[in-house]
Amino acid sequence: MVMMADSHSATMHRHQSSLEHVLDFSRVASVFENDEQRQHAEALLALLLNRLDGEEGLSTPFLRVEMVRLIMQIDMAADSDSIDVAPLAAKVIDFTDYLIANFFLPLKASSAKTPQPTPANLSVPSLSSEKILPGSAARVATLRRDCLIRDKHRCVITRMFDEGEAVERIKMHGNSAADDEGGAFGGVASLQVAHILPHSLMSLEGDSEIQTARRNALAVLDMFDVGVRHLIEGTNIDRPTNAITLSADYHSRFGLFRTFFEATDVPHTYRISSLLPDVVRYPPQPLTRTLFLSENSTIDPPLPRLFAVHAAVSRILHMTGAGYYCDKILRDTEELAIKADGSTNLAALTALRLGGWWNGVVA
Repeated sequence: MVMMADSHSATMHRHQSSLEHVLDFSRVASVFENDEQRQHAEALLALLLNRLDGEEGLSTPFLRVEMVRLIMQIDMAADSDSIDVAPLAAKVIDFTDYLIANFFLPLKASSAKTPQPTPANLSVPSLSSEKILPGSAARVATLRRDCLIRDKHRCVITRMFDEGEAVERIKMHGNSAADDEGGAFGGVASLQVAHILPHSLMSLEGDSEIQTARRNALAVLDMFDVGVRHLIEGTNIDRPTNAITLSADYHSRFGLFRTFFEATDVPHTYRISSLLPDVVRYPPQPLTRTLFLSENSTIDPPLPRLFAVHAAVSRILHMTGAGYYCDKILRDTEELAIKADGSTNLAALTALRLGGWWNGVVA
């Protein structure tokens, strides 16, 4: 059976592999001789984006100009009446389509959950960590163990204690069983290890198309924080610096960029916010949490830079409507919705599968 995708989805698929006519990700020397020139260019771009607000085709299926504005983090203005902005509208469409196809949609598709180790994987692997592939069950098992120890077997948001650990301690110590600090367990829940930035970004397996998809995503990642990719390269993706302990429900929310952490002025202390309705926010948010540290600092704490990138992605997806747009595409995988009007994003789903972000299996 032949299934037709809509024209916009097909356009996104074309942008999956290349965007040379819009953006060059190669390393080049700065074009600005001083800060004054850079500030003038930023101000000019800010005004151009303001002039593009309201242009037909730039507010659907998400707020494209707002996405560019938020990524560039520009809020200045300058006089540019002599510049023709008409050709820029098409560039904005190309650029934002590229961001959706190569970064936001793949992250949404692959970040919802870190694959959890099965009981057979929970033992510490005998091989050195450098010889075990990122994202493998053995590495995730080690990561889960380290994060549980560092986070005192509690969800960093709800402070619920790990149910499995509580059961084992009760078996061993009976009524005298206690938490890591000698106190009562309090509430318990099944806890999981959650990557801050997804392990799929550093997949070492796959054909050339999958590797190209990873390079594209990492290039966009560097737009949020230049050089941040080096913090998750190779086996660093599965280190405690890129992971936290969460309950299953908050793992899903965090992975879908509906809950995020923002650093405060106090070390290892974060303001946790939710983009979900108040009725499902427990505990009430925003709230402030100080993360636990391991004894003698033997296990590294999460890196604020990685939390900051995650928070920036969360805000952009929410403020531009791109999160809803991506969710709609991904719902097609669950509903297998091939609509009579051809509006299904089949090409986008195909690109996700070819890029190794989605295995084609409907949950």
